[in-house]
Amino acid sequence: MIHDNVRPENRITGEHAMETATASAADWLSANGFLNAYIREFDDWRIETSPRSWQNAGFPAQALLIPLGHQSLWVGVQYWSDCGRHRFGLPARCEGPHGMQSRQLNFLSLAKLLVENAGLLTNGSIGAMARFLERIIESHRNLEMLLTLREPELDHLFRGPLSFRQAEQALLVGHSVHPAPKVRQPMTLTEAVQYGPEGGEGFALAWMLVRRQRVHYHSADGVSLEQRVQALIDADPHLTADYIDIRDDYVLLPAHPWQVKRLQRLPALQAAFASQDIIPLASQGSRWHATSSMRSIYNEQAPYMLKFSLSVRLTNSVRHLQPAEAERGCLISKILATPVGQQFSQRFRDFQIMQEPAYVCLLDDAGGRLPDTMLVFRDNPIREQSQRQFNVLASLTQDHPGGGISSLGSLVMEVAVSQNITPATAASRWFAAYLKVAVQPLVLAQADYGLLFGAHQQNLVLGLERGLPVHCYFRDCQGTGFSAAGARLFKLDHNALGESAENQLDNEMANKLFAYYLIVNSTFGVIGALGADGLIPEASLLLQLRTFLQQQMTPQRRDLSFLRAVLESESLWQKGNFICSLADMNENTLADPAAIYRPIDNPIFRVEQESLLAVTQ
Repeated sequence: MIHDNVRPENRITGEHAMETATASAADWLSANGFLNAYIREFDDWRIETSPRSWQNAGFPAQALLIPLGHQSLWVGVQYWSDCGRHRFGLPARCEGPHGMQSRQLNFLSLAKLLVENAGLLTNGSIGAMARFLERIIESHRNLEMLLTLREPELDHLFRGPLSFRQAEQALLVGHSVHPAPKVRQPMTLTEAVQYGPEGGEGFALAWMLVRRQRVHYHSADGVSLEQRVQALIDADPHLTADYIDIRDDYVLLPAHPWQVKRLQRLPALQAAFASQDIIPLASQGSRWHATSSMRSIYNEQAPYMLKFSLSVRLTNSVRHLQPAEAERGCLISKILATPVGQQFSQRFRDFQIMQEPAYVCLLDDAGGRLPDTMLVFRDNPIREQSQRQFNVLASLTQDHPGGGISSLGSLVMEVAVSQNITPATAASRWFAAYLKVAVQPLVLAQADYGLLFGAHQQNLVLGLERGLPVHCYFRDCQGTGFSAAGARLFKLDHNALGESAENQLDNEMANKLFAYYLIVNSTFGVIGALGADGLIPEASLLLQLRTFLQQQMTPQRRDLSFLRAVLESESLWQKGNFICSLADMNENTLADPAAIYRPIDNPIFRVEQESLLAVTQ
């Protein structure tokens, strides 16, 4: 159950206590995402010992101190992480000059102070700051509402076992290093519940009849659009005959029910709807469920997961799929069908890519593809109930709203009990299994094949048996690319790459982005969660990671640049979620996506230096 993270001695009973505890949990979780993003991107802070009088009143001895002109912000530190995902306590304190006029702050008051401070440091516009604050308030409100909705299930969500759908819908907090992780503009609260993963109830697909000349379809495997749609119909016993008899000059398309309403108001399509080139049909059929990535939806019986463009701002972007992004899925399917691609798949049988072999979109009056209408077909390999659990990594590593151990911590304790070993030994074994099934295939995809996968926590789905990872799926082929070595290996000249040409990256850029996704976001997320749960020191897992990466540096590697960068660089690169949000940027449409990245200390390098220093002493 959610507990009051602010002042345990002030807890009360009854319905009001539940409301207070939920609000407190939303404050605490929001503050952690916000502050972790802030301190990665700004340098105007330090760690100090808090005043003794505050400690006597229950304020933590270690505190984050941020000077704000004539006043200072103090936030208690509950856990300081080697990997940069710390835990902070509330209420914070704001202290006037010379230690006078100290007052307590909740999350939204703290956020307002730091947004104003960040705006001054970056010369941000007042309008952008105001919109940023609106998103922070909305994210906090959505999180509080969702925690209230799911409160009765929290114990099960964090202890499992969970089905794939339950695990996807268990990601309550969202991005753990983001100032507004649950923003869903312009959805209403009701829509956010209905169409978001946390609501749990699901929804039927909408459908559209579209005249053929209004449709653009691309497939990497020769399967027609009609065949793919028919496969969806065949898997759904709740669709009527209206969805079977289609006129020859029309095609039937599945659609997201929320997005269809937006499309009917889209200026580029108003004439098409008016002339019945596009005919919207009522929502019908079995229920589909949003995954942790809201625009990707899942039905256990369907042969595909469906990924839609949604005209919704989630974290840093309005979630419109761009044609070039959809093309990347087709290109990856073609690559994997080559002899070299098949060799990669055979080599790593416990690692699979959820392929996205086809997409479809509508055309405007001039024949241009409309990003608002994009739909990607993603192969659905998780269709049958089995003894194997499937958990998205982000759900495993998220903080427990009640301050208990994470889902990952629960798995590790399960391993410790079943194998009669210490929690630290179990944590090390779990981490070794994760490195084997997830990190090694991804690292060697880069080093031996020049394939780059944006493997952040929401894109890694782990198959678990007896608490340990035994399989890994990577999803989201729009976040893929090729190094120069990969382009040569797969004979991808500019013509072969087509619209995906901008996703051939030079080594320096490729290594920065790949290290952020796989190492900083995913692997440090695992290490930080286990450390914060008190199961094993982070330094132990960092040394284990370093040893593992060193073992991959063998002479037969085609490209050692990534491994060298991670092992030998003093800095890694972190996506600037705070500054991106503060400046009101849409990440998906930036001319230079790398512009929002900044360097952070590399604990893999640092732990080696500290280990060497300890030996010499």
